[in-house]
Amino acid sequence: MTSAKKAFLTSEEASTLRAQLQEMVESADYNTTPRFSTAESGTSEFVQRHMDYMSAYLSMDHVQYVRNLKLMTRI
Repeated sequence: MTSAKKAFLTSEEASTLRAQLQEMVESADYNTTPRFSTAESGTSEFVQRHMDYMSAYLSMDHVQYVRNLKLMTRI
């Protein structure tokens, strides 16, 4: 893991984004069930997949990305 990714994932912004994604998972208003699941773990696959994506693209607008996810997954 690069230092930039690590810095992002431990930042306050990432913590806020992770909390928003987790709220989506816990809400019945969003379809966040994974299409394919290989293993059970303590963290949500949905949250982890999107945090990984955001950490790969550090220059993107992460807040807008989560807003778009909310629009796309809204039931």
